[in-house]
Amino acid sequence: MARRKHKKSRLGCLECKRRRIKCDERRPICSQCTVSERICGFAEPQTLSFRPAISRKKTPSISGSPAEEASPTSFTSVESPDEPPVNMLHAELLCHLFTETLPSVCDNSSHQMIWSSPEILQCCSKVPYLANELLALAATHISIIRPAQREQYRDHATQLQIHALRTFYSAADPDIMPRFLFSSILSLHTLCATLLFRDTNFDAFLNSFVHYLRLHRGVRTVIGGSWRALRETTALGPVLGAAESQLQSEGSLGPACSRLLTLVQQAKLGPSVTAIYQDAIGGLQLAMTSAASPGAWEDCTPAVLAWPASVPLEYIDLLQRRSPDALAVLAHYGIVLHAHRHRWFLGDGGRYLIESIRESLGPEWAEWMVFPGQALERSDYD
Repeated sequence: MARRKHKKSRLGCLECKRRRIKCDERRPICSQCTVSERICGFAEPQTLSFRPAISRKKTPSISGSPAEEASPTSFTSVESPDEPPVNMLHAELLCHLFTETLPSVCDNSSHQMIWSSPEILQCCSKVPYLANELLALAATHISIIRPAQREQYRDHATQLQIHALRTFYSAADPDIMPRFLFSSILSLHTLCATLLFRDTNFDAFLNSFVHYLRLHRGVRTVIGGSWRALRETTALGPVLGAAESQLQSEGSLGPACSRLLTLVQQAKLGPSVTAIYQDAIGGLQLAMTSAASPGAWEDCTPAVLAWPASVPLEYIDLLQRRSPDALAVLAHYGIVLHAHRHRWFLGDGGRYLIESIRESLGPEWAEWMVFPGQALERSDYD
């Protein structure tokens, strides 16, 4: 009997399509990407085909539909002499990116200048997935600071990010710098969207946050052992060097993490689970130390992104299962987020995380929530 051919799925994730392997279509992150710690992304059915940046019948305008305007950036094709040679939405986003978005992410003037260095500008202009993700971040920023146009620019951001992911997975780019920049911007962008465009249902929010953690873990896979090369041979050297300085370990836990680890040990969860939490709490201490450092007020991204990038995969599994201990650890990450609530990409995300976990755990876990609660109380008097 002839062997029946397997029908290929058209709904698998972009990474499995790139690797030419079967995807189980599990969302928000498929099993293949979970095991290999890769960045998982799905293209929505209605966005599988993108219209060109310039339409034959309509001139692109900011008020048009997302499908018409948030298409891939293109500098090479003009279909007739009567049509404008530039997508004005992308021009607006590019201007906003360099004048508002990037400066607002980091207040350090020397770090801001790096983005205008020839090496970085050339990288951004020649790598489509990086250009699209940067424009997506700018669109998200506009959606937050212009509430009346929130949905419109969120749609643009979504379309641009979907295209960025598609081109990222299909690119055969050996250069680590654009891949590192893309992964870092994607991580910050996804954290922002998870915190600020959150579902009103806390359980649904946790699912999104778990997806974010798995995606950010994928950054380590992308970077691999190239951190030193990035620091020593590219224009990113000063930024990465400053991040390393912020994340230096003092060798001991502060009061919050020390108390948290004591509670974990007293819970008698077993050697393996205790070791998982010990690793997670150690990384959390680095983030807290960085968040409290003078340099963090100029650039908080090392503090905010370091813990999600280093947290053990097994901890993420515990969080996905809604382990109360894992939720309590996550509440302490909320302290780091809340310390930088003035940043547009974090906002009230830390407060929401702490208050929601405190309500979810109930009064019997009050001892675990002392330090997160105190962080909120102190800020109420600021």
